[in-house]
Amino acid sequence: MILKELKINTWVGDPTNCYIVFDEDSKETMVIDPAGDVDKIVELINILGGKLKYIYLTHCHGDHILGVTELKNKCGGKILIHREDSEGLNDARINLTPYIIEKTIELEADSRIDDNDLIHLGNLEFRVIHTPGHTKRKYITLL
Repeated sequence: MILKELKINTWVGDPTNCYIVFDEDSKETMVIDPAGDVDKIVELINILGGKLKYIYLTHCHGDHILGVTELKNKCGGKILIHREDSEGLNDARINLTPYIIEKTIELEADSRIDDNDLIHLGNLEFRVIHTPGHTKRKYITLL
């Protein structure tokens, strides 16, 4: 497994964390919180020879979701977000995108996940641990 943290520039001007998880055997890849600078993310996926399987969103705030549509258009992949945060993907009052960029963000999750769900990426298995806080925030951990 390769786990790479990228500091991604957002339209706000402050960088945010984006993670790329890569299974070396299957080449399946997951990008966590692609906030922007999609070309940088795509470049790393291509360097690894990865096949994007999932775009995982830890929560729905604009500084974590602004690159999702472009990344999905360029690389495919299914959008995953916890059920309780999914409502904010298309609600500017929740995702706060008007404060970040003058652009309407419209996203639809391919799958809504719940606490204790398993996510498979090649030979890797992740368990979702629901840890609400900042929003109704979620994390995944490697088993």
